[in-house]
Order: sequence, then structure tokens, then C-alpha cells
Amino acid sequence: MAKEGYVNIHGKEYKTVAKRVQEFRESVIYKEWSIMTEVVKIDDDQCVMKAIIISPENKVIATGHGCEFKASSQINKTSYVENCETSAIGRALALLGLGGTEFASANEVQNAIHQQNTPTPTPNPSIIKATDGAGETLSEEDKQFIRDLAIEAIAAHADGDIAEAHQIYTGLNSEERVFMWTLLDSKVRRSIKDYAGAK
Repeated sequence: MAKEGYVNIHGKEYKTVAKRVQEFRESVIYKEWSIMTEVVKIDDDQCVMKAIIISPENKVIATGHGCEFKASSQINKTSYVENCETSAIGRALALLGLGGTEFASANEVQNAIHQQNTPTPTPNPSIIKATDGAGETLSEEDKQFIRDLAIEAIAAHADGDIAEAHQIYTGLNSEERVFMWTLLDSKVRRSIKDYAGAK
């Protein structure tokens, strides 16, 4: 049985974001510190948020990003913004050192498992996309790294820094780029292509 504030998933203990926040609030070390969140991007399909942990001297000590798609789960249909904020806070607290033995929060892992177990519609076998099979030979660690980079690229695009988004994308090898391409929405993709064409 998992300890309070932890969830056991496939033999590993993941700390909930609520537990991380509780430890942050109760710690003498972080007594005067604060957590702030800001929306990086939001539309009817997707939300990207950034959480910032600030010291009493007003220094940014840690940041974390979250990205959620409204259509990715039943809960996200009504709460994709709230889930996105929770993910961002959890990652920022993990960077501060309140992550437990696993960096991902229980909430993120459960959401990922739900998405893996949700059946996807059978594709039309006569339609083959260039991105089919993207990332099949990449390790899970590499995929997570690219997911994190994709969030950075989306955040850079939302800030109007297309050059940064393009640089993040072109810094990958060809297989990694194809996998990242599947994670970006059409607006970010178009901006990266347009920027490359203008160079």
C-alpha cells in the first residue's frame, strides 16, 4: 500500500502534486517563497502553462511547464486548464527537489497511462502519413526529452520567438524531428517551416 500522498504505479512510487505543494507550504526552508503560474498559450484545443517558484529576494529559483490537450481525456474535456496548471506546478516543485523518487507526478503518469489505454480509431489502411511510426526506435527517456523540448518550442512560439522554436527543432536529428513534429500543432509547424524558408 502506498504512503499518503504517493501513488504506486507499476511498482514505482509517484508523489502527487498535492503532496509536493503541502511539503512546500509546510517547510521552514520555503516559508517566504511563492509559486506563480502564467498561461503561455491557450485555445480551444490546448493549454501550455508555466509555473515559477520565487524566493523572498524575488529570484526565480525553479520553473516548470505543463501542456494539456482538451481532447486527450474525459477529464480534460472540462478541466484541461486546471490539469495543465497542476502539471506545471508539479514539475517546478520537482526541480526544486520536492519530486520524490520520480520526476513525473502521479497525476502526469496516470494521465499518460490513460492515454495509452484509450483505443484510437482504426486508421484507413490506404492512408499513410509521413509521421506514421515516428519515434518507434527512440527510448522512452529520449521521447520524454523531446516532449519537454516540444513544450519549450510551443512556449517560444507563443512568445513570438520563432527563431528559438526553429532552433529547438533543428537541433535534433532527423528521427527526433519527425517525433517532435507529431507533438506540435499546425500553427507552430507552419511558423517553423516559414522561418526555414525565409533563411
